[in-house]
Amino acid sequence: MVIVYRATHAQECMERALVLTAMGIDHAVRRDWWGWCLQVEGDTVSDATKQLDLYEQENRAAAAPPTLTRPAGGARLGVLGYATVLLTVFALQGRYGFGIDWTSVGRVDVAAIRAGEYWRMITALTLHRDLWHLLGNLGFGALFAVFLSRQLGGGVTWLAILIAGALGNGMNTLVQPPGHLAIGASTAVFAALGLLAAFYFFFGRLNRATWARRWAPLVGGLWVLTWLGTGDASTDIVAHLTGFVAGLLLGSLMGRVPKPARHDVVVQLTTGFMALCGIVGTWILAVR
Repeated sequence: MVIVYRATHAQECMERALVLTAMGIDHAVRRDWWGWCLQVEGDTVSDATKQLDLYEQENRAAAAPPTLTRPAGGARLGVLGYATVLLTVFALQGRYGFGIDWTSVGRVDVAAIRAGEYWRMITALTLHRDLWHLLGNLGFGALFAVFLSRQLGGGVTWLAILIAGALGNGMNTLVQPPGHLAIGASTAVFAALGLLAAFYFFFGRLNRATWARRWAPLVGGLWVLTWLGTGDASTDIVAHLTGFVAGLLLGSLMGRVPKPARHDVVVQLTTGFMALCGIVGTWILAVR
């Protein structure tokens, strides 16, 4: 008998023994001073070695890491635009810039939205009650958007976040009483989280060999929502939930954005400009 494979664990030899069994090659698995070994008759060494080599090649191919697509651009520019908008509105809001009560004319006011002031669903996303509220939404919003931008591009990502955030505020007005008031980008932040979770769940290229890995994006998104989306009495938990749900719904479609468009500078600049125009346009309606 000639040794054709040696290992420190019996399982490795047994796996290769199954290969030889399938090919009808007589063999034996034995233990010696150095561990475990797989042996065959001398006249079958060539065939056994060939089959074991093929087995090793298949294993290497199966274990090869997935090919990663080239990240889409625009993440930094998108975050810069996001920060600029929030900081500018926060400065105007705190100083009553141009003699305007920005909070009053731009916040979510359920009664006003139901009366037709739909622009509040967007303008409210740019308002904050204090500096810590602003910094929290800046940080987490930028984080979620960067991950999504690497898949969809900065312009498409921020347009999607704006739309999902507005839808989240709209859904919130359907369940809140007429006197409900709210401000903050957190609805858009959790919309970004929903977009990210849905995109990776429906269109991600992660290893999905087990149910845990298949459902990891959604479970992870729900865990982050629970962790960040609850707080004190001033926290609009329903808005966080509706933003997340809006993000999930829109995210289930985002994988259909053509891959060439994700890397097209013109497409990304155009969609980013559309998002900016949406914010500026709704504020013009609010303060006119």
